Amino acid sequence: MLHHAGAHPRTPDRAWRARALVATGVCVALAATCGCTRSQAAASPTSGGLSVSYEAPRRGGADERSFLKDRRLPERVAEHLNDTLRLPRTIDVVGRTCDEKDDVPAYDQETRRIELCYDFVGEVRSMFEDARSPDPDEHTAGVITETLYHEAAHALKDTLRLATTGREEDVADQFAAYSLIPQGAKGRAAVLAAADNYAQYARETDPQEIDFSAEHPPEATRSANYRCYLYGAAPKKSAKLVDGTLLTKERAELCADEYQDLRRGWGSLLAPYKTDR
Repeated sequence: MLHHAGAHPRTPDRAWRARALVATGVCVALAATCGCTRSQAAASPTSGGLSVSYEAPRRGGADERSFLKDRRLPERVAEHLNDTLRLPRTIDVVGRTCDEKDDVPAYDQETRRIELCYDFVGEVRSMFEDARSPDPDEHTAGVITETLYHEAAHALKDTLRLATTGREEDVADQFAAYSLIPQGAKGRAAVLAAADNYAQYARETDPQEIDFSAEHPPEATRSANYRCYLYGAAPKKSAKLVDGTLLTKERAELCADEYQDLRRGWGSLLAPYKTDR
């Protein structure tokens, strides 16, 4: 399932493409055969779970691959979900150079694979650098972490055949908030980094190019939702998020209920699969 759009001039088709990807370069048999390296976070092939690997980069991408591996961003998400959920099948998380027309992270239902694109990592970091972020690497790490949880939600819905009643992209964002906000300051920072990144994309989008019938909601809406969940989880701690623009006072009054609803919803969906660890 696709996540972010590109930073360069976009059309709605460029911003949000179709879900199913053509399976290319899948690592099978020996990792060396296709230039993959398997992470220590790999799940047991008999018990299921998230397994992390990295393909050799193309078109550059070496720095982005090192960024992911050195910070263990996919591994941390995989370890968290493997520790808390019993999954019947393996879900592969693959760092790779994606096709230029599909260079955003995605979950491929046919291969049960989350593709994390090196170009996307570089794009997000460049956006934070251009915005003179005080710590672009840390903010980029937050966006990548949120992205991984978002794509993991699509994988869980597919693998566990979870029933949901909302639009899947909204539900996947809610899973990212559900997973990250309880992790404390670092998790909250990741959600806020994602909210800021969506706001960056929104500022660069021509309003006439917004497709309101698209699979994903507009970037400004996703930014506002994340701010709402953060505020709803801890109103006193997050009062500055109510800025009257991305998060209005009127919306903020509903945020505690919205956050509790997503907590109850995802908690009920995943209860049969919890490891109780």
